Amino acid sequence: MDNIDNITFVMLIMILCCSIFCSSEIIGGISLIFSGLVIFKVIFSKSKTIYNLENYEKAIIVYFLFVTVSLCGSTLFKLSLHGYIKTLIYILFYFCCAVFFSSNKKKIIYTLFVITGLMSIESVIAIVQNYMGVDEISGWQDISNINPEEVISRAYGTLKPYNPNLLAGYLLAGLSAYIYFILAFLRQNKKRIALFFTVLFFICMIAIIDTGCRGAYLGFALFFPALFIGIIYYIQKKLGGLSNIKKRYKNTALTGTIGIILFSILNPAISKRFASIFALRADSSISFRLNVYESAINMFKDNPFLGIGVGNQNFREIYGLYMKTGFDALGSYCVPLEIAVESGIFALIAFLMIFAFCLIKSYKICKSETSSTQTKVLALSLFLMLLAIMGHGTFDTIWFRPQVQILFWTYIAMYKAVED
Repeated sequence: MDNIDNITFVMLIMILCCSIFCSSEIIGGISLIFSGLVIFKVIFSKSKTIYNLENYEKAIIVYFLFVTVSLCGSTLFKLSLHGYIKTLIYILFYFCCAVFFSSNKKKIIYTLFVITGLMSIESVIAIVQNYMGVDEISGWQDISNINPEEVISRAYGTLKPYNPNLLAGYLLAGLSAYIYFILAFLRQNKKRIALFFTVLFFICMIAIIDTGCRGAYLGFALFFPALFIGIIYYIQKKLGGLSNIKKRYKNTALTGTIGIILFSILNPAISKRFASIFALRADSSISFRLNVYESAINMFKDNPFLGIGVGNQNFREIYGLYMKTGFDALGSYCVPLEIAVESGIFALIAFLMIFAFCLIKSYKICKSETSSTQTKVLALSLFLMLLAIMGHGTFDTIWFRPQVQILFWTYIAMYKAVED
């Protein structure tokens, strides 16, 4: 019992490390061991603490209750049960992780450090894959109307199943961990370490771009404006304006930003991939998604309150009744739409409230005069992660994969230890 927190932390790190190369079953199994250790401590520990529910945790519970109701009303109960069990494992992992971080706040920093390490490993692998020109495992890009030099080698890393969108979602979810260390070390005047994490941050950005995932590009569209607004607000509030920032810091930030922009513009494959976002029906992949959206919306219209039941196996069986010929799909390619189809409108509202309450809490902490700077930096990092996930989730359902889910719920569990 004296060492149970250390053992539990080792299991948490194992989950995060195994996520980059193990199957879903192994990741789920280790997460159950982690949850079991936390529950064991809660039951048998002599020190008892009161667990007060946050608003976003109440929304999580309400969301899960609607998922349960959807399961009971599903016409394909057995298939829906499979997806329900996965959801149960994720929710259980979250609450156990929240309990763990509440009594082990110092381990949050170590967890973020491990996350940045894993992000960096996958980023380097992705960049090498893109440079080597890896072959597609499946049709990942419409090449019918582009020149050979404009075909992007979509990196997919080591995450299973191999998929560039999965790698992009994973890296995007962990991107804000770099921001935490950059700002934290700058605050401590440890400039060289901050510069080191800044370099890793740009490497991760390049890796995400190299995946060619347009959903991740949409995540950037929410991530970076919020980051710049937060930094400018802090400079104006605490440092008295941009004029007080040393010239070399301005030049470093400007050089990095221009470098990324030029990297994207001057690379014909990447710039073409960016431009294809606006092609809509002219791009076969986007056209495919639009057809799936239309079918999924019809599914929701026929099951607006309880949905069809949770899980992609359940989705695929019922989707066949609605799909347009030749447009088979594993999911709806939109997280909010997937939630609505699987569990109904009330589950979707509860799900959106999870994000809303988390964003509100982060905003309040960042605006608070009593919260420490370290707490504000952590709150900003969590805020940016949520925005990135939201942007990506509007165009893909990679969020449901265990690699991204585990990382997501680990981040959300950190909110429990963040003081208002």
